[in-house]
Amino acid sequence: MFMLNQQELFRTKKNWEIKKFSVEHMFGPPVAKIEMPAELTKGLILVTDKVLERENYSSHGDQLAGQIYHEPTLSLEMLDVVGAAHFFHSCATHYLNNVLGKKIRNLESDYVLQAFFTSIWAVSQREGEYNPAHHHTDCDISSVCYLKIPNYKERWGQDRRFKGESGDGDIEFIAKSVDNGLENGTYRHSPRVGDFFLFPSSLIHTVYPFLGQGERRSIAFNMGYQLRHKESGRVRLGRSDGVYQNPETGLAESFPHVKEMEGKS
Repeated sequence: MFMLNQQELFRTKKNWEIKKFSVEHMFGPPVAKIEMPAELTKGLILVTDKVLERENYSSHGDQLAGQIYHEPTLSLEMLDVVGAAHFFHSCATHYLNNVLGKKIRNLESDYVLQAFFTSIWAVSQREGEYNPAHHHTDCDISSVCYLKIPNYKERWGQDRRFKGESGDGDIEFIAKSVDNGLENGTYRHSPRVGDFFLFPSSLIHTVYPFLGQGERRSIAFNMGYQLRHKESGRVRLGRSDGVYQNPETGLAESFPHVKEMEGKS
């Protein structure tokens, strides 16, 4: 039975304090909202500074929907320098336990849960750049954490009815279009430095452009997971046995999704 364990790669296992962690249902799908430690945020800024300073960094942009020029690929090794790989992995596992624990009886006693990174990249967004509505494929969990938020230039029409609600630089999650007053179909958030979100990879989201000379920088990563029965080793939820670990990057690759087993939960 193959078991992927990326945690063996993490050398920096500093126990960062998760000051605020909540799984919210503000509009539909469960979204984890986390406040990153300030020291970790500063460390990730330095890590991404070094990558963005290179003229020949590996770009992740050709795999993304975003109309953004600078989207360098990051590695587990880069995150591990400041202990971010271990922190992100711990948060994702906490998120999965919270969500799956509400639907599966005896989760911790009967099952083994593993989460694994599949891709990691940085986003250095500048004036006029944006991310159209999209979702992420070949993974189960997506994320974004914010490192830099610039001061936005005011748009024309600030005397209009919705003054101050332009949405510039915001991220918006889209569950559905209908809003009959009893529920929200979308959730829009104005990021602050240190904000960190985990959400289902199928959740459609978009990032609005902004005016101004500053940089809006974030890190995003995708993850998959496996939920195996301890006795049988059978995968109940998540990715099948097609998972393997790329020896060069440490990332999980080439894995199909499996349907939930029939029977009681």
